Amino acid sequence: MKNLFGEIDLTWKKLIIFAIIAGVYTAVMAILPITADTSFRDIAVYLEWWILFGIIIICNSKSPKDSALKCFVFFLISQPLIYLIQVPFSSMGFGLFKYYRY
Repeated sequence: MKNLFGEIDLTWKKLIIFAIIAGVYTAVMAILPITADTSFRDIAVYLEWWILFGIIIICNSKSPKDSALKCFVFFLISQPLIYLIQVPFSSMGFGLFKYYRY
């Protein structure tokens, strides 16, 4: 796995920047109408990209505890950021949450 995903020195600062970039990119791709029905919007719809991000984080962490904490912080930052950007700028507004069960 190390050969496949490279040997990245994944510090906490890099992880937070990665989470912010992933969240903003996902929100922008979900908002822009030009990306409808293209593979650019797949990151906002399907889980495969997020599983890949988790694998990259796990492979480049120093210990199991470190990888668990880094995955938790990554998703804690990136996922809410997507909705913080999407809700005010999307035509659906808070209607985005209708896709989730109560």
